[in-house]
Amino acid sequence: MEKQYIVLKLNNMGYRTRELETGNIVSLKSDIDFETFELETITVEVEKEWIFKKNSYVSGKLLKHELILANLDVPPLEYENIERNRYVFKDYSGYGFYTPGRDPISEALRMDPKRGYDALARLWEHYPQCIDALVQMGMMNFNSTERFKGAFNCFSGATYIAEQNFPVDETAQFPWFFSNNRPYLRALLALSCWYWKNGDFDEAALLARKILRINLKDDQGARHILEAVRNKEVFRPDF
Repeated sequence: MEKQYIVLKLNNMGYRTRELETGNIVSLKSDIDFETFELETITVEVEKEWIFKKNSYVSGKLLKHELILANLDVPPLEYENIERNRYVFKDYSGYGFYTPGRDPISEALRMDPKRGYDALARLWEHYPQCIDALVQMGMMNFNSTERFKGAFNCFSGATYIAEQNFPVDETAQFPWFFSNNRPYLRALLALSCWYWKNGDFDEAALLARKILRINLKDDQGARHILEAVRNKEVFRPDF
């Protein structure tokens, strides 16, 4: 029997997933092939299903994997128009999500990489509109040769979630000055850097120009990326 799942995170012994049809959280026991990464829809030929300590597990053969962002099924982020063409997202930072007065993302970034990744993935699973959790997961994959594709998935997913219900008017701006806009702007910059590092200069330039359009002050330095990719420079890890 074939079933489809969304990959939420990579585990030591497989993948933590959400079953596409039921929405149930399921741990897939499988060898990590370093071809299948976060947010991908995977098709599995299920061989065995079981429950242990109230947790659901499945084992089987991975038949197909593909990144279908619409399958994430995350509600669009909301924003408000504060003046003319300037917009601000509502607060999706995750601050106080588990415990009042605590910031789970900052706490995760202070942990060792494995525990930090697990904490960020858990936050995104529980609060999928918190796109900063995805961005930070992607950053943990960015410098890994094996998991570099996973960084693309995380950055693309964060951008997709933020932009689902965007204004049609291309003059819309989301200034960095407003902290609630920063997760989205970080996702765009990270995705631009991913394309740059991958040698996709045109895509990197397209995103850099987009950042410059929606955040005129360019607090992130997208203009430097644009200059570098126009000159087809090799990605600088210290950027």
